[in-house]
Amino acid sequence: MTDNIAAGPEANLNYALQILRDSQASGDIAEHSEIQPGITLHADPALKARGQWRSPAGRLLELEVTAGSEGSWFGLHMDLGGISMSQAGLLGIACRSTAPSIEAIRACIRSGRSEGGFDDCFFTKRILAHPEASSHLDALQISLQPDLPPEAPWRELILFLPAHSFRLDLHDLRLFIV
Repeated sequence: MTDNIAAGPEANLNYALQILRDSQASGDIAEHSEIQPGITLHADPALKARGQWRSPAGRLLELEVTAGSEGSWFGLHMDLGGISMSQAGLLGIACRSTAPSIEAIRACIRSGRSEGGFDDCFFTKRILAHPEASSHLDALQISLQPDLPPEAPWRELILFLPAHSFRLDLHDLRLFIV
């Protein structure tokens, strides 16, 4: 395991992702599939998603998903707790992935509201996974994002995955807040 994980508001998520990269785990995909505490797959029940997820040592996540019907959403949800964005200027993600066919993935930060509900702040660029391993980097200037409140009772990083049958390998994923 890596001993030099940086401290910062994103450190808990990056540590959880490092644990997943260092582990060897697998499981079935259903409407709600916990990969490890704080990292969960959620599928639209109408999608009737089934399949397998694997986390081989050295790789974050491999997904093989079969959609049994049409649905609207399928997401990889990663808990960020109530991290503050009030002292930060940039929020970004870095990702490395592959897929047998081109797949577009949208990433967002979901911020809970104290009165209930939430706001989604989407990153500008879509993550494009294709047969050759590729890297993706995107960042948002926090002060220019009306859907990203400086404080929130809870937050998640969500990768909105394809809402159809697909295969995707996430080699790595990192969040940074500076």
